[in-house]
Amino acid sequence: MTGHDVLLAFASAAGVAGVVTLRLAWAQARRSMPLNAAGWALLLIAIVVGWLADGAWGTSVAVLWTMGAAFVLLAWAGLRSEPGRADASNRRAGMLPESGEPLRLGGRLLTFTLVGIVPVLPSAGGGLALAALGRMLGWSEANALALAFFAMPILWMLIAYAVLMQPVRRGQVKVLAIASLPTWPTLAAGLLS
Repeated sequence: MTGHDVLLAFASAAGVAGVVTLRLAWAQARRSMPLNAAGWALLLIAIVVGWLADGAWGTSVAVLWTMGAAFVLLAWAGLRSEPGRADASNRRAGMLPESGEPLRLGGRLLTFTLVGIVPVLPSAGGGLALAALGRMLGWSEANALALAFFAMPILWMLIAYAVLMQPVRRGQVKVLAIASLPTWPTLAAGLLS
């Protein structure tokens, strides 16, 4: 075994141990702050050591072991748990208008577009900006692009969440405008090169 293999095995083991530790922390009657912190620290160690072992590939391998352990623990907990006794709620959440009320389809489609579709652009721009930053720091192109691919859905989710939490359209547009700021230098650099 080479040094990379040992680091990769350690990263994978730390990820699995982190998931097991978090499961133990969350299974307590009262959540244990030390166990919780230890679990998250082990997950962070898994990511960092995986990166040190083999860059994006090492992180991916460590995270796959971590997700596999989480899947096994959740499946086991789901199989062992008793079915819930409470009936599902049948109250309405205001998704559809009552009879006689306007459908407001235009507003609903605009909300869907602003929350689900438009945030793709600034999240892709943010991912490309992070890739460019990685390249400036001397990372290989593969590692920089892997970071961009990891960051893009996370940025998309964060932007969509921020847009959805705005009570008025003006706030939604402001969030989208601010979120698009990292896109402009990246776009300008791409056009100039």
